[in-house]
Amino acid sequence: MTAEQSSHDAMTTSELQDEIDRTREQLGETVDALAAKLDVKTRVKENPRPAFISIAVVGVCVGAVIWWRSAR
Repeated sequence: MTAEQSSHDAMTTSELQDEIDRTREQLGETVDALAAKLDVKTRVKENPRPAFISIAVVGVCVGAVIWWRSAR
């Protein structure tokens, strides 16, 4: 029996339930944080500058490729 197993054996039912509740709360916070990161539409509304910069960089790159190909 490992030390971890013996510590779990020594836990009471209420302690186990408290640990389960804390784990669920942490998991819920993690899921909420991931969902917020994946919500691109809301993130762009909150701060449109990074999206604008990305679009501008892509536009400059496409323009440079077109110019480079036409110069050849």
